[in-house]
Amino acid sequence: MNVMSKSIRLTIDGKEFSVSLKDNQTVNDILKMLPLELTLQRYAEHEYYGKLPQKPSIKGVLMTSSACAGGIYYYDGWSAFTVLYGDAYIAPYEVVHIGDVEPTVIEFLKNSDTHVSAKIEIINH
Repeated sequence: MNVMSKSIRLTIDGKEFSVSLKDNQTVNDILKMLPLELTLQRYAEHEYYGKLPQKPSIKGVLMTSSACAGGIYYYDGWSAFTVLYGDAYIAPYEVVHIGDVEPTVIEFLKNSDTHVSAKIEIINH
């Protein structure tokens, strides 16, 4: 599956956001799970996360401890899809950067409830 030809939409509590994807194996594996509906939970005042139904591969994929607001990351320890609304340095833990959502998501999530519903789907061109 060619990631570059795919776009995804992230809908949180009914509000749609576009996502630009990175090109890595973790992203490819997550794309195969779509469409998905997840309940995302606020965590540590910088992110929302939800558990994926399957673990994508992280083999040979670049990992980071620096996560930025507006980024979407995968944390293998919890098999978690995460959307950040605040910057976070999470060492010794590491995540895979899977994409970036449009910046308006940051203020939206800062003002959201403890739990939000998220729908992640491929946009066909």
